[in-house]
Amino acid sequence: MKRITRASAALLLAGAAAAAALTASTGTAVAAANVSYANDLVRTYDTGDSADNWNGCNKAKYVENSRLDRVHPRDPEEYYYCAPGYFGNGVQRVNLWFRHRA
Repeated sequence: MKRITRASAALLLAGAAAAAALTASTGTAVAAANVSYANDLVRTYDTGDSADNWNGCNKAKYVENSRLDRVHPRDPEEYYYCAPGYFGNGVQRVNLWFRHRA
């Protein structure tokens, strides 16, 4: 009988610990959901060649994201990315953006 009581108590304790962990993680998720982010234009690549613009932006993106990787703890919602910009005279300009906490 004592063995059953101990096993039941252990299961109840484990269940309570799991419920507390779930509540804590849910609270963290809700807090994180309340954080707003903004996008800032860092640079526009506007050489005379679309491929050069994309290549230049991608190189800068990798350099800046590597720099962010060295920040601990890193917010995974903050990062650099490339997006198409103004298209004119047959050339696609490319924008480097930084997504960060507002």
